[in-house]
Amino acid sequence: MLKPAFSVRLLGDRYDRGEVDAFVDRVVATVERRSVGPNVTVDDLRNAAFRTPLLGPGYRADEVDDFLTEAERWLPDRPAARPSGSVNGERTAPLFTPVRLREGYAPYEVDEFIDRLMATVNGLPVKRPVTVREIRHVQFTPVRLTEGYDVAEVDAFLDTAEGWLS
Repeated sequence: MLKPAFSVRLLGDRYDRGEVDAFVDRVVATVERRSVGPNVTVDDLRNAAFRTPLLGPGYRADEVDDFLTEAERWLPDRPAARPSGSVNGERTAPLFTPVRLREGYAPYEVDEFIDRLMATVNGLPVKRPVTVREIRHVQFTPVRLTEGYDVAEVDAFLDTAEGWLS
């Protein structure tokens, strides 16, 4: 893995170059399985924060943020999205991949709907069972810059769940 070359800017959203360089060096070492200190985890990537230089140049924040999001796929300890399946005769919902910088669905809305959906599919008591029509028309609030669920994964799961109820 090559170290990225971020654009430098004097004004606008930018991060301290020294902090970013040090963190990126750790990311690259973790991916290449070289020991230069503690390995970077997915949580480290998601919670990374860098100072904004008061005066002087810094790396473009959007480029650094995009790199950190992409780097999650390269880490050896990255949690895999759990596919939907069956446990002890009950269908299970997948664990959706969280996204931060690209558009995602509001997790609390998705979780609430999926809980009702899974209760319906598994024949458990639920105040308002989910219908095929509701699956086809459900709309979740899109979120950006805060953590959300991967849109494509949620939509694909809803297509699968619609088949379960049909």
